[in-house]
Amino acid sequence: MMVLYNTLMGVAAGLALILVPLLGRKLYRRERIAPEGWSLTFAVLGIILTFLGGLMTVTWPLTANPPINIIFAEPTLVLGLLLLAGAWYLWRQRLVVMALATGTKHEADEAQTTIARVLSPVSWLVLALGLMLLACTLAILRFGFVGGAPAEEPISGLLHDKPWIENTFFGVIYGLSALGALTMPFVVRRPASKLAWLIGISWTVAGVAFLLFSAMNYYTHVGLLVNLLEGKNFEF
Repeated sequence: MMVLYNTLMGVAAGLALILVPLLGRKLYRRERIAPEGWSLTFAVLGIILTFLGGLMTVTWPLTANPPINIIFAEPTLVLGLLLLAGAWYLWRQRLVVMALATGTKHEADEAQTTIARVLSPVSWLVLALGLMLLACTLAILRFGFVGGAPAEEPISGLLHDKPWIENTFFGVIYGLSALGALTMPFVVRRPASKLAWLIGISWTVAGVAFLLFSAMNYYTHVGLLVNLLEGKNFEF
């Protein structure tokens, strides 16, 4: 098995990349939200990524392709822990978060300042994650080890003789994710800057691509097992 749990982890990571900038935009615009709902959502995603990312991080030498598991596991572990921290804060400080939309102007300004102060050190953790993702991007593009799906896998296997396609696809996803993460400390200092727009676009595009690809893998991986174990030849 080349990548462990890449279906569930991919769906969770892709959804996180979509939801985090969406929440950031809502908070910046001081829209009314339900912090408890966001907290529960981030907690579920964080538990998935922390547990499976941690498990893969300590077991990658046992897999058929260790380099790809290093690149997939460790960033998702960090992302999972950040989501759990965000879930805890949204639940514990839900009154502060709600004050952005429901409080007086003075209360809303104070709440925005408080949240910015909390995000300031966290943003450097995100930047460190961005450095990891940047290195992963360069490794994917330079060494080309993602490769193509097995020929026996439906849909994805049709491109098994063109491994550069899937390799480039993952390189772009990781590159966009890194781009957003590397700008986080500057956006926290100046939330009205164009860099905030850059984070939103880069993470959303990467998240949608990762989410759809990982969801498709539920179908293609089942088809791969059917073809291998039952001697079938499903191409779609």
